[in-house]
Amino acid sequence: MPGVALQNLGCSKNLIDGERILGFFRSSGFEPVQDMREAEIIIVNTCAFIREAQEEAIETILESASYKKEGKCRTLVVTGCFSQRYREEVADRFPEVNLWAGVDDWEKVLTEHFAGGKVVSFERELMEPLSTQYIKIAEGCSHKCSFCAIPSIRGPFKSRSPQSIIEEAVWLYSKGARELILVAQDTSFYGRESGFTLTALLEELLKKTSFHWIRMMYLHPQFVDDSLLKLVASEKRICPYFDIPLQHISDPILKSMHRSPLSAGIYKLIERIRSIVPDAALRSSFILGYPGEKENHFNELRKFIEFARFDKLGVFPFSPEQGTSAYNMKGRPRTSTVQKRCEELMLLQREISREIMESKIGTSIEVIVDSVSEDPDYNFEARSRSDAPEIDGKVFISSGSYAPGTFVKVKVFGAGDYDLFAEPLDKGCDCL
Repeated sequence: MPGVALQNLGCSKNLIDGERILGFFRSSGFEPVQDMREAEIIIVNTCAFIREAQEEAIETILESASYKKEGKCRTLVVTGCFSQRYREEVADRFPEVNLWAGVDDWEKVLTEHFAGGKVVSFERELMEPLSTQYIKIAEGCSHKCSFCAIPSIRGPFKSRSPQSIIEEAVWLYSKGARELILVAQDTSFYGRESGFTLTALLEELLKKTSFHWIRMMYLHPQFVDDSLLKLVASEKRICPYFDIPLQHISDPILKSMHRSPLSAGIYKLIERIRSIVPDAALRSSFILGYPGEKENHFNELRKFIEFARFDKLGVFPFSPEQGTSAYNMKGRPRTSTVQKRCEELMLLQREISREIMESKIGTSIEVIVDSVSEDPDYNFEARSRSDAPEIDGKVFISSGSYAPGTFVKVKVFGAGDYDLFAEPLDKGCDCL
């Protein structure tokens, strides 16, 4: 069978699209391969969220195009957000690209070009480790954040039906998934069109699936309500992990960003989470250097981070995106100032994170084994309920022999800035 290779860029939502693209090609008679030199078809599934993602997309397209000279590649396909947003503008600059497909028409384009219009399967070609899998519960976004181009790229928010999500979740479990991660542009907005909320969806997943861990990503602070918090507090299968991008804390900046709630509501939210879910792990991200951000706004944010003591934190410099209301706003701080502010907050967060990590020394926690460790002093890399894949820290296990997806009770004996070091207390369980 002819080989097809995928270069997947961007977030976990894009990863799912990439898996469906590979599933389509397999069902159409192609063989997914890892070696780009052996692929007759190469797909670059792109992101375009910020400038750095756009630059990465361009670099990857050019790199993939080189295999048309050095390898077996005859067809180069570009899909995803970059293609959706810029294909009409840049197609002439990339004559090596044979086919462009966006986020809203890639199924139609690929079917017509590679399957002669025949109906084929888009069942996902799952990536390793099989034990941890993402499920997309909605498409698009209807928020009007001034800095974000996603609504113009992916369209308005549209929830998937609960039935389709449950069916896919059951299928993922049958393929070996034991940790299920719910994603959308705003997971907490799920079902607001119909009244069947995220809390109701989680209750259905608990009833109809057997995942040992269920995790949520990308929650909006406006829609994290008490019903959701109480469910997380009462159900041990739901990881008490709250990934809530807050973007800023200063009211003038939040108002300009078109974000809600404002600072008072955000402070109350943090207090509610800590009160209702005492073992909650909080993750957030902030934009620095937004137009109009002054020293007093930054100091306000610093004080808030000292108050909130996030378990995980990311900070990013403002990226002006065409088509957004913030694109032409005046008053942006100097690049050097923004860089200094980012470094200052991450130094503060490193201190907070280390204190949190060290407080766990001597405790027993449950982890999921992800892979064999690259550190020769440890056997395996794992994660706790407080750690999402790829973006958060790891738990390094000193001994034992486990397959990926095994849940192990461990005792923490050491800590770094972001990672933990532990020894196993039992033989582990794959929780079938």
